[in-house]
Amino acid sequence: MPKTPANIYFELTAEFNAAGRIAILASGQAVVWYRLAMMSKDGDWIVRETEDACRRILDVLTRRGARYRVGAPLARRWLAAGWSSHFEFFDERQRRVRCDFFSRPPRIAAAALAGLFDAGDEGSGLSVVDVESLIRMKQTQRAKDYSVIGELARRLPPELELALTTDPDRVLELAAEHGTGSRRPAVRAALEDRGRLAVVVALAEEIDRLQQRDRQRVERHQRASADYRQALRALGRDALRLPEAHAEILEIAERLLPDREEDIGCRC
Repeated sequence: MPKTPANIYFELTAEFNAAGRIAILASGQAVVWYRLAMMSKDGDWIVRETEDACRRILDVLTRRGARYRVGAPLARRWLAAGWSSHFEFFDERQRRVRCDFFSRPPRIAAAALAGLFDAGDEGSGLSVVDVESLIRMKQTQRAKDYSVIGELARRLPPELELALTTDPDRVLELAAEHGTGSRRPAVRAALEDRGRLAVVVALAEEIDRLQQRDRQRVERHQRASADYRQALRALGRDALRLPEAHAEILEIAERLLPDREEDIGCRC
């Protein structure tokens, strides 16, 4: 049988964490890790919000021949403001590998975020975001994410699944035993025996609110970074390479990229 190709994003996660846990695999590749998808086009990591973590990741990416894509510099100052950093390189098979990093994913409470790194710095290799946090990260403006949420929620305890699932049939199955104290409209519709359609409508309305909220968040970030992104594009693609580009991008960010949440216009 042909050998199954290694997952480059899993390899990178182990490499980032070789000297201590600084990067938690998230988003699409975390869904792959949980065996709910076969592939995802890029890799996303929640990173420890320290300059040392940023330097270690930059060192790994430099050895891989990575370059910056348009995004914030990988530095604590901009991670702390909710921005993300984006890179790409080509592996030995000439596959394009895209890597995105952030330290404050939306919709994740500060305590839960801190808990992601509580296991310490044993250098244990692959670290993947927990299912509940992954679900909250997937509450985006993209319609396709909500079917993934429904499948991920099945891995949670019943009460928590009922609070987060997007599957109307699971709401109907779980509500009577586990939803008595819930204020979620879809669960209330199930408990009040208003029929499957009422549950479906309540879930659709909830998903629409989540999508609109995420769309507004992204639009605020786009407005706040418009001048910065224009300046980066003016550099040209060949200029956005590591490590020389890092200092230049830092200088542009210091002039043009807000580093306070109030200047961006939202809690990130």
